[in-house]
Amino acid sequence: MKFKKFLKGLARSGDLQFAIDFAEKGGPSTVRRIAWRGMDFFYRSNTSDVHVAYECFLHGKRNAYASPNLPPAAGVRTVIDVGANVGASILFWRDLYPAAKIYGFEPEPGNFELLRRNTEKLRDVIVFNEALGNATGTMKFVQSPGANNEGGWSMYQRVAQGGEKEVVLPVVRGEEKMKALGIAGIDVLKVDTEGAEKAVITGLGQRLLANTRYICGELHGERDFELLDYLEQSGFRIGARKNLRSVLFNFEANR
Repeated sequence: MKFKKFLKGLARSGDLQFAIDFAEKGGPSTVRRIAWRGMDFFYRSNTSDVHVAYECFLHGKRNAYASPNLPPAAGVRTVIDVGANVGASILFWRDLYPAAKIYGFEPEPGNFELLRRNTEKLRDVIVFNEALGNATGTMKFVQSPGANNEGGWSMYQRVAQGGEKEVVLPVVRGEEKMKALGIAGIDVLKVDTEGAEKAVITGLGQRLLANTRYICGELHGERDFELLDYLEQSGFRIGARKNLRSVLFNFEANR
């Protein structure tokens, strides 16, 4: 066990078992629960769920989607979370925007089952077992070769070595889905889709994008700068946090 990591996990969570899971690697995966600000979060030990919980809502001011540029809570009514995984980011949004209606999209069935469980008691949260994209149909997703990285399912698995699990899952054009839901404007849009971010955002269509206030997420090396240029041309101001040692980086776009 990494003792410093254990202490960090314990200080942030106040939960001994979570701190152990955060600091240790290896062993069987078990579904466990941690409580945070009156909300239950179920996670699979020895998987990326533990890291996602820490990064999304236990990291304090350094939470993955925390930013001084986020719209103030009083004016936020609609939050769209694309690539909601098991729901850690939705707990962050629910706490930050208590009056908003939150929609989450997660195509991978195992992740979606935990997403559903983690959000079923939350007011005004609706989740869909679908991916959003720029065309309606199906798409092949490949599991990440990283050990127990349940959040790494992707249509663009650059580091696949062959032999990874594959599933064919439903994809809906974002513009079509938002119209069906009666959504004409988005206050906060979060997109973390393992390389499909450009397809998701362009699939919303220019009219809806013009009525979107703030976008954030993680980019994965798939036409990233094309997407940022597209957003800038669409009237957004762009910000990014880039680590030169990694192809991944967080971005935000606001009006």
